[in-house]
Amino acid sequence: MYKIPMNNPFEADLFASMLEAEGIPYTVVDHSSLVFDGLFQMTMGWGHVEVPEEFRDAAEVLRKNFDDYVKNRAESGV
Repeated sequence: MYKIPMNNPFEADLFASMLEAEGIPYTVVDHSSLVFDGLFQMTMGWGHVEVPEEFRDAAEVLRKNFDDYVKNRAESGV
């Protein structure tokens, strides 16, 4: 499985929707843990999305488009 890091649950949900629209199978992995009180998120980040290796290139193209979209919205103040 190929892991694509995510910064927060909203980003993961939006990116998962993009993958779903393209028919790319995925799993969202959240690094939170009630037992360890957020220790994993502090050290490993919020989480990631996993896609099968055969969908890696397509997922990377979507990730680049997603990153560009987020960057443009941040720069425009929306």
